[in-house]
Amino acid sequence: MFQNKKMRILQVCNKVPFPPKDGGSIAMYNLALGLAQTGHEVDIIAIETPKHPNHTSSEDIAPNIKMQSIFIDTTVSVPKALKNLVLSRTPYNAERFISPDFRLALVTALKSKQYDIVQLEGLYLAPYMKDIRENSTAKIALRSHNIENEIWFRLYENEKSFIKKLYFKILAKRILRFEKKVINTYDLLIPITYRDAVEYQKYGNKKPGKVIQTGIPVNQIADGLKIRKKRKLYFLGSLDWLPNQEGILWFVRNVWPMLSHSSTEIEFHVAGRNCPEWLPRLIDKPGIKFHGEVENANEFAAQNDIMIVPLLSGGGMRVKIVEAMSQGKIIVTTPIGAEGLDIIPNYHAIVAENPEDFATGVQIVLENTDFFIKLGENSIRFIKNNYTNKVLAAELSKFYEANL
Repeated sequence: MFQNKKMRILQVCNKVPFPPKDGGSIAMYNLALGLAQTGHEVDIIAIETPKHPNHTSSEDIAPNIKMQSIFIDTTVSVPKALKNLVLSRTPYNAERFISPDFRLALVTALKSKQYDIVQLEGLYLAPYMKDIRENSTAKIALRSHNIENEIWFRLYENEKSFIKKLYFKILAKRILRFEKKVINTYDLLIPITYRDAVEYQKYGNKKPGKVIQTGIPVNQIADGLKIRKKRKLYFLGSLDWLPNQEGILWFVRNVWPMLSHSSTEIEFHVAGRNCPEWLPRLIDKPGIKFHGEVENANEFAAQNDIMIVPLLSGGGMRVKIVEAMSQGKIIVTTPIGAEGLDIIPNYHAIVAENPEDFATGVQIVLENTDFFIKLGENSIRFIKNNYTNKVLAAELSKFYEANL
């Protein structure tokens, strides 16, 4: 029986999760917050990168949560990638996160406190499992945010450039081998979606598993729907992530001409972190406004009503969709964007498979106020019923205690 035992949990993160600005950091921080609110002691040791610096002056980021970070230069380097391609069988994605400094800090943390659970946030932290085994009796939980090889196989399938296509294929195959090699080396598996759990079973997972999706703190879920009158669409996400770049370009090239032709009043606002220099030039069209990284993502989203998530590749679940739905935003996305969520098309969100249906979906929402209101209200109810953070964290707590 679940006794609500207070556990010591070390969360190992491949990026600084606080402040939570992108999908990955939101997923990591919200779960840490939920576990702490459930009564557990949570320590976070995170890789600080050039793209995800640590701006927190205190190690105490919330009650029952302490965080330390160690800097690793994970900047993508063409010479290093080529060297990895020729001399290593470890995927470059994983190799970038291997660091003697981080290993030392992790071992020091493990020796300083007896943890019950060490929770690895993602596949690319798997190389540190050997250090955890040698320095701790804690159970190792792999929290899988994505089926990583699937992201790269999809990028390979969509890529037009021969050189990039070849590299994506090689990388995808390496990641698949790496992913299969990691199977059953952990003690517990925490997939972020039911779909990913099925894939792990296909790969041969024999360890106890529990699907824990990303939740939203209840105080961040809107009480009701706020409707604006302007015809504003928006995108908000990490602009250094290849699937986001691919999706935005697809939308601008294939969907936007239909929308802008039908209405000169429609606007598309694009915001996100770590944007490459070339992207704003390629989306510089009438009616499209590029904002770059915004100081307050919530305020930016509040100025718009319809969130565009035009993903053609990727994996896991779209945390930004969950966050937007919790505020009653209307979501227009692709089947891949909706993956991992139990979204009912035309009830919770618009899900479109091609440019024509995507444009039509946007136009219907803009022109039909009753349908707009229905989608927004259904979205808020959907998050309240399925993605409340503390409830999901309590489920994970029960699973951990049952397997200690």
